[in-house]
Amino acid sequence: MAPTLKKKVLIVGGGPGGRVSYMVLRNMGFDDAAIVVNEEPTIICSLPYAVGRKLVPEGPEQVVVDMARADRLPPDMMKDVLFGEAVRLDLENHSALIEGGEEPLEVTFEKLILAPGAVPWIPPVPGVLGEGSADGGTWVWYGRELIRRDRLAPNVYSLRGAADARALDAFAEKAKRAVVVGTGAIGLELVEALVDRGLTVTVLEALPHVTSALDGEMAAHLEERLVSRGVTVATGALLAEVTPRGVVLGDGTTIEADGVLFATGVRPNAELARAAGLVVGRGIVVDEAMRTSHPDVFAVGDGAEIIDGPTGKAVLPLIGTLAMRQALVAVSQILGRPMTLPPATPWGVSETLGLHWASVGWTEEAASGIGLPVVGLTLPYNTREPYMALNRKGFWKLVVARGDEAKGITPGQIVGFQAIMEDKSPLFLAERFLDIVTRRETVMDLLNHYFIHSPAHNDVNDPYLQLVFMAQRMFQNP
Repeated sequence: MAPTLKKKVLIVGGGPGGRVSYMVLRNMGFDDAAIVVNEEPTIICSLPYAVGRKLVPEGPEQVVVDMARADRLPPDMMKDVLFGEAVRLDLENHSALIEGGEEPLEVTFEKLILAPGAVPWIPPVPGVLGEGSADGGTWVWYGRELIRRDRLAPNVYSLRGAADARALDAFAEKAKRAVVVGTGAIGLELVEALVDRGLTVTVLEALPHVTSALDGEMAAHLEERLVSRGVTVATGALLAEVTPRGVVLGDGTTIEADGVLFATGVRPNAELARAAGLVVGRGIVVDEAMRTSHPDVFAVGDGAEIIDGPTGKAVLPLIGTLAMRQALVAVSQILGRPMTLPPATPWGVSETLGLHWASVGWTEEAASGIGLPVVGLTLPYNTREPYMALNRKGFWKLVVARGDEAKGITPGQIVGFQAIMEDKSPLFLAERFLDIVTRRETVMDLLNHYFIHSPAHNDVNDPYLQLVFMAQRMFQNP
C-alpha cells in the first residue's frame, strides 16, 4: 500500500497555471498545499527563440524555470513539490495516486486544482512512430491516441518542453534541411529559428494559407516574407508519410530533410479528469469561477475549456497569461474570497522574420465556419507619416458581425481583430482590441476610443474614425 500524504489543497501540473496557483496560495498566507510536477517547467512561448539563439543566445537552459530560485516563486517552494505524475483520481474519497517518484504516493486533499496543460498533437501518418520505448518521455497525441514521446521516430520532433528544445537545438547544430509541418505561431517562430541557424526550410500547411489565426489576405503578407527569406511554402499540402530521408506528400511529391518538426497544435491533457468522471468537452469544462463539474475540483490553464466572451461558444484559449488569471480566480474561490474570470477570447501576437502580427478573437473564416454572418473591414496602416523615410506600411482588419439574435450578437459587434506591420509590435493594439472584443463593443463604439497622433509613430488619419465610416456605409447599404 502506497504511503499517504494529507494536504488541504493539491495542485496537479507545474505549468503557468499550476505554479501561479501555488504562488497565490502562499501569497495569501496559505501553507498547506502540494504541487505535482512531471517535467521541467519552462517559459513555453520562449522555446522557439531558445532554439534560434538570436534572442536567447545561451539556448534552452535560459528558459527553464528553476523553481528553487525563480524571483516570483516562494523561496521554500521545493518543500511542497512532488515530482511525478498523477495517474488516478478518486474524487469520492478526495485522493490522488502519484507515480514516478521514488515510490507511489497517495495524496488526500480537500480541494483540487487541475492544471494538466496541453500536449502536442501529431497527425497519425506512416513513419511518425519509431521503435522507442512505450514508457519513456512525456506525452503527445498521435491522432486520437495519447502516447509517450519516446515512441516517435528519431527524425521526428515536436516542441513543448525543455527536452524538446534541447533536442531541436542539437538538431539545428548539425542539420542542413528541415521540414516544418504546421504554421501557427510556434511553427512560424520555429521556421525563423531554423533559418537563423542556417538551415534550408520547407513549410507544409494543410490549409489554403499559413496560420489559421489570420485570414487569407492578411496571411499572404507572411507568406511573401517567408519566400523572400528562402523558405519554401507549400499550402494545401497533405502529408502522406514520414521517411528517414524526409516526407512524402499526398500527391507523391518527396521532400528531402534531415528532420521533420511537427507544429500542428496541441490538445488538452484531460484524460485524467475524464477518467475521474469530470465533464470534459474539448477540455475540462469549467464555469466562470474555474470550478469543474465537481464542487471541490477546479481546472485552470490549457486543459480548461471556457466560454468565449464575444460569441458564447466553448473555446480553448491555450494562453499562458490567461492561465495565470484563472489560477488567481480558482485560489480566491478556494480561500473564500470569491471572484470570477472576466470575459476572454483567444489571442496571439508574434513576429515572423521581422513582420509583426496579431490576432484577437475570431477570423472571418472561423466565424463563417460556425455559421456567424460577418464582414471583414481591412484598413491600411502607416507606422509613421507616409512622407517620412522610415515609414512602413501595415494593415488592420476588423471582423464585424452582421448580427445574430439567436446567439445574442448585435449588428456591428466586433468579434475579431488582426494586424500585421513592420517596424512596430501590434501588442498595444491587440490589448486594446481584446478589451473591445470581449466587452462585445460595436464598430460605432470605437468613437469611445481616442486616437493619439504622433508623426514618428503613425499617420494623421484616425483609423478608428475610418472604421466607423466604413461600418456606416456597410450597414446603410447591406
